Amino acid sequence: MSNEISLVTGGNGHLGNNLIRLLLSKNQKVRTTVRNTSNTAPFKGLDCEVVQADITDRQSLKKAFHGVTNLYAVAANFSMWAKNPKTEIYDNNLLGTQNVFDMAKECGIKNIVYVSSVASLDFTKLPANVANGYNKDRRNWYYNSKNDSDKLALQLGEKYGIRTVLILPAAMIGSEAYKLNYSNNLIRQVLNGEIPVDTGVTLNWIDVKDVALGAYNAMQNGRNL
Repeated sequence: MSNEISLVTGGNGHLGNNLIRLLLSKNQKVRTTVRNTSNTAPFKGLDCEVVQADITDRQSLKKAFHGVTNLYAVAANFSMWAKNPKTEIYDNNLLGTQNVFDMAKECGIKNIVYVSSVASLDFTKLPANVANGYNKDRRNWYYNSKNDSDKLALQLGEKYGIRTVLILPAAMIGSEAYKLNYSNNLIRQVLNGEIPVDTGVTLNWIDVKDVALGAYNAMQNGRNL
């Protein structure tokens, strides 16, 4: 096992937890951050270090990032609705991105895989991809946060000399899930007949384990854009 530490933010989340499991299977030394360390169920049987940190709390990140080489920036506010979406979704996601990169620079982290979302892309022309550019529809604060956080991450990566690779997955489903995120809960609601299936929706699904593998491959081989 390498002495290098790979850190996954939000390790109790859907992607974060699957990514930890994948990294451990690759014999990597893994540390993860969670906001609340009292829930240990997601980490049962996993040989990883779990530390308390919040992407909106700079000092907590500074402690968590010490000695880390590779950072998987997974943690973010994944919500389509909030009482005050500008503050709770948009501001928190941009502040979190700023804090992650500021503390990564201060702690000497060399590589960041920054997990964004297909929601940041313009999907008026399909398939949605980077060639089409960013989503120009500014009515959704979650989409706005993904759009602008992407740009901020790339700007800060260049400014700080940190190799930064973005991945933009679609709606993730699959196991291991210790809490239902928006995508998984949407599937549950459809299966239970709580909401109708809208066949006109612009959305595609991907297995979370494929996204975890994509994040790992991005860290190994991804281009610094």
